[in-house]
Amino acid sequence: MKKLIDHIFFLRPMLILPVWIIAILGVRAADVREMASPLSVADIQAVLPDVLLMLLLTGLLYGATYIYNQIYDVESDRQNKKLFFLTDRIISFNSAYILVTVLNAVSVIGAFFLNITLGVLFLIVAILGILYSHPKVNYKGRAGKALWSNMFGCGMAPFLIGWAFFEGSISMEAVLKSLPYMLAVGAIYFNTTLPDREGDKKVGKKTYGVIWTVQHCQASALSRLVFAILFAFMAGDYVILIAAGLSSILFIKAYSSQKISDSVAATQTAILLLMIMACIYFPIFVIIAGGSLLATRAYYKWRFDLAYPKLK
Repeated sequence: MKKLIDHIFFLRPMLILPVWIIAILGVRAADVREMASPLSVADIQAVLPDVLLMLLLTGLLYGATYIYNQIYDVESDRQNKKLFFLTDRIISFNSAYILVTVLNAVSVIGAFFLNITLGVLFLIVAILGILYSHPKVNYKGRAGKALWSNMFGCGMAPFLIGWAFFEGSISMEAVLKSLPYMLAVGAIYFNTTLPDREGDKKVGKKTYGVIWTVQHCQASALSRLVFAILFAFMAGDYVILIAAGLSSILFIKAYSSQKISDSVAATQTAILLLMIMACIYFPIFVIIAGGSLLATRAYYKWRFDLAYPKLK
């Protein structure tokens, strides 16, 4: 039983949660279109099983990507003192490779059964996940490629997955409306490179957190958030407009203070605001998000005696 639970949390549900949020907001954008109230509630109860299946397949897809990333991030995780699954041999490398293969196959094939466009998007994300972490390509170790991979893979792609689920296809309108989410994820990505900068430097990773100063990263994060706000206004997407607008206060504070802790707080706030918006549109997501948070916190306390995730 313990092994099964370990394998479930090896998928890193706290990283999957933001992807789910953006996928739901992609469904919302396709459903209510521009200038709709941020308090709009989904009228998709008739297709609820399909929505839950889409979220499950999306979770499996990104779980595979995150596991593959952990396989080739063992040394930097050891330096940064986090993610004990492979560093402490809780999960074997053989099991990790098998999980990546099975989860990618199940999620991609399942997505094709929902609709062709969704299947193609899943296949693109699965391939990008391999390119991101495989040492011969190593997008994650190259600052520019890591940034754009995250902006597309965790911003634009989940939004388009939600849109394609609802519409059955994607259009130029969908791509344009995904831009605020892509830019917001870019802003968040800059912040996430900062806490790991020392460990990443020791293992030779050239993230922006390593090659740039803290203030330069914070300025780049803030500038992308400003562009996200601009594009959200142009798209008439009040959800991302409100979330980005409110969280910009903390991004400005981080840039002013040059404290990494302020960047972490800005990131957490941005994700929390988007999660609230997703829960308003799709109320059942409250159970999914709340259950993921509570279960993860209980697991890490039980297994590693750590308070994770935490607000501070």
